[in-house]
Amino acid sequence: MSNQNNFAEQIAELTFNLLLNCQEKESRLSEQLNLTVSEFRTLRYFRKDISLNIKELTIRVRLSGSRLTRILDGLEKKNILTRSIDKRDRRSIIVTLSPSGVEIVRTLESKFIEIHKEILKEIPSSQHDSITGGLRQLLQSLESWLKVS
Repeated sequence: MSNQNNFAEQIAELTFNLLLNCQEKESRLSEQLNLTVSEFRTLRYFRKDISLNIKELTIRVRLSGSRLTRILDGLEKKNILTRSIDKRDRRSIIVTLSPSGVEIVRTLESKFIEIHKEILKEIPSSQHDSITGGLRQLLQSLESWLKVS
């Protein structure tokens, strides 16, 4: 087996295990906040926005409209967000975080950062920059591959 094949095999295994562990991390955090994993992931897209157009949100979450509707229904029942007709374009729906939704998103983001701080404690600080750079390069390469494929 060539070095490139061996390296590719290692990366495949590592990214698979990283994905599994990240999913477990999301599951634990969403449970702490009384959210489903899907609700948790949807709310992460509101980190910089209090309101989003439903079309934009559908693109961001990469889910079908019907699946997103079910997630939004659950979040609306929990009084985390509201949906309303866009006054500029009545064919469009605007999704807006409620005051408690804004607080939940802040808490979610704060806890998410704290978890990563804890994870980084296990890694010598001298390696933080190289890990960040490597992850950034891997992500860019994956995004390029996805555009071509």
